[in-house]
Amino acid sequence: MYVNNKMNKILGLNAQANSALKHVSTFAATVLIGISSASLVATAQAAVVFKPLVSEGQERPDKADPNSADFFSGVACGVVEGDDVVFRSMHDGFRTGFDSIWTIKANATGLRKIVGKNRLVPGGFGKFMDFGSNNGGDYTTSPLLHNGLIAFLGHDSNPNSDLRGAGGLYSVRLSNAVIKRVANYNTPNPSLGGFLFGQFTGISQQGCHNAYAFNGKNVFFTAATLGNNDPSGVYQARYDGAGLKKVRDNNDPDTSFPFFQPRGFYAPTLGINPATGATFLGYAGYNVFGPQALYVGKPHRMLRSDNLPGDPSPATGGSSFNYFLFDRLTAVFYAEAGEDYYGIFSRRNNTGPIRKIVTNLDKLPGIGQCPINAIGNFVADAGRVFFFANTTNCDGLTANGRMGIFMAKGYKIKRIIGIGDSLGDGSEAVEVQNELGPGSVHGNRLVVSVRTTKSNRTLYVANLP
Repeated sequence: MYVNNKMNKILGLNAQANSALKHVSTFAATVLIGISSASLVATAQAAVVFKPLVSEGQERPDKADPNSADFFSGVACGVVEGDDVVFRSMHDGFRTGFDSIWTIKANATGLRKIVGKNRLVPGGFGKFMDFGSNNGGDYTTSPLLHNGLIAFLGHDSNPNSDLRGAGGLYSVRLSNAVIKRVANYNTPNPSLGGFLFGQFTGISQQGCHNAYAFNGKNVFFTAATLGNNDPSGVYQARYDGAGLKKVRDNNDPDTSFPFFQPRGFYAPTLGINPATGATFLGYAGYNVFGPQALYVGKPHRMLRSDNLPGDPSPATGGSSFNYFLFDRLTAVFYAEAGEDYYGIFSRRNNTGPIRKIVTNLDKLPGIGQCPINAIGNFVADAGRVFFFANTTNCDGLTANGRMGIFMAKGYKIKRIIGIGDSLGDGSEAVEVQNELGPGSVHGNRLVVSVRTTKSNRTLYVANLP
């Protein structure tokens, strides 16, 4: 599959995850977020209250030997719904893969493991081995939480390395930890040919999110047939595997751009029609020339643009549209034009203008003294866009430059957390992780991962004003 070398260069945050980032074009309906370059105002750190949940180096309550210590490591990929936070972790001494999925309340009580390597795999072989390896580029597999159900990607202990590597999608209920299979390498692919599924990870943002989408009932995912690496179809199934069906595959005609029929698909994302409450599905398509379109539902509509607002030197060859999300009917997407202009944008409708949210030419609160080097993961929710950004190391004060998580809303950008900011417990942020994505925010709660002056990497709930 096509690799975005520009993004690999500017992010430098996670080499394996960055190598998976793709260009996509994008479609949108009504926009709820749109910031013009003339009206962008940056403000200082928002009045946010941080609650630490779990830290690397903290003793795990599931240790096998009560006479020896076992500690959390790789605390990552947090998602939140109401009072419930879900994250994945690994053992301190075994860093070859995430071995468990945990839950904890937003007030830091009720820590418990939901799924681990001791659980039998429904419809698979033996027990689970990991929930997204950290050494195979499989970073885009965050658990997703909706309506008390978790959707997750897992690999089992099958002795066949191809089948073990293919893995599958599963669900588990928070209340009783019952696991169901959505689809795995033993599931017949509903596309023509009668082949089995063979790849579920897909491609999306760097960091943790997200190679599949989940609305609390149905899982939407891209997958390949066994033996192939590139996801060649888009599918959906209920959380227990019922009703599995094809949305589209690379045998279907592309009525909107027939000369460049997609050969594969990735990055499913969901929106909601506010008038009807109906869920609609978006996904990216790519062909021999690389990622080239975002499709939405059955119309398979596509948007292309030669220019981005605020581009100081508009490219004649067209702009590259990268990872996208929906905020109800809003499309919000990463895009770039050439080597020197990139950022997060949105679109009002099919024919309306593309609007800027933030670009590398803007000054951000707390990191304005150095040029922006990367605009990373983001999540759009309720008229807000939360995003990660860092800078070049122009002042020599921090090894990685300055970094933080920011919120764009209306005509203002506020800093949620950045290097040097207080977390309210006598500690200051030393490093902020690039892990935002679907599920990171719910209502006034945002889950972030921060290394501080007092602790290793720690998962926090940020309670927003």
